[in-house]
Amino acid sequence: MAEEWNEGRPVRNRPERDALLADARLLLDRYGPDARFWTNARDAASDPARDFVRAGLEGTRVHGFITGEHINGIDLFEEQGLIAVSEEEVGFFWSFGAY
Repeated sequence: MAEEWNEGRPVRNRPERDALLADARLLLDRYGPDARFWTNARDAASDPARDFVRAGLEGTRVHGFITGEHINGIDLFEEQGLIAVSEEEVGFFWSFGAY
């Protein structure tokens, strides 16, 4: 979630890659071992072990929720999200690629 769809420096090529991944693990660990997760990334459904860091987001198939309309002059297009649910809380993590 720390990169946009077609950016020149995806997470896998950044010098702070390990710190970004550690932050992501810390954030998701707060939901505990019994947490349940959902995503609109169709590629995750067909391959639950897919390494999105290594593969990057380009070419990722998702179920889109955006209509393709402009919102306040911004053309929202590709989006990818994760919903995390534990007994205590719900988290929504979403990335929108926007022009």
